[in-house]
Amino acid sequence: MSSLHCVGMCGPIALALPVHHRSTFGKMLGILMYNAGRAITYSLLGVLFGFAGSALNFGGLQRGLSIGTGLFLLGTVAYSSHWLDQLSAPIPLQKGVQWIKKRLSSLLSRRSFPALFLLGTLNGLLPCGLVYMALISSVALGNPWEGGLFMALFGAGTIPAMSAVAFVKTFISTKFRNQARRLMPAFVAAVAILLILRGLEVKGWPMLGLEAREIPVCHGAVK
Repeated sequence: MSSLHCVGMCGPIALALPVHHRSTFGKMLGILMYNAGRAITYSLLGVLFGFAGSALNFGGLQRGLSIGTGLFLLGTVAYSSHWLDQLSAPIPLQKGVQWIKKRLSSLLSRRSFPALFLLGTLNGLLPCGLVYMALISSVALGNPWEGGLFMALFGAGTIPAMSAVAFVKTFISTKFRNQARRLMPAFVAAVAILLILRGLEVKGWPMLGLEAREIPVCHGAVK
């Protein structure tokens, strides 16, 4: 689901990658270098936000954060079905975003593999509502390594569709991308509900708040 949103938002960059002068293998390798850069940026951000989550967990605030995050996401979905596309960078970071965009423009004119990799790493820093949602979820994990792995898998999940768009320009039509993006609020709402249930978790049955108990049966007892 995330990859469909990425195709809609970052598809123009993928289509503009300077790889079409290469052989089929070189073209594929260049596209993978670009996408690997994105995934690595996401995983490093996941580690950073996971550290923040571990600090909150140490302070006993992680469950409250998970519930609050879930409620916030539900509220934003209820407020606007297109809120993911409307999010922009916080004001203190907007100058940095403008610098990143200038660097992206410069790198798109370069054809080397390192430039494609750097292009991907910088692309991973651009404002994106879906990435924000994923990072919030990585905070809720309360562990830097799990946060990094979560974001790495998030990035990896977007690679097949983004690579296909860059390799075959007509792989996904504009109409299909628009239809898929309409499903994103439902996807975000599902993640929000999972975060709320995770915050309500107690020892025993996960996410349901039920204690495990021993139930006697004719051949003994099972948990």
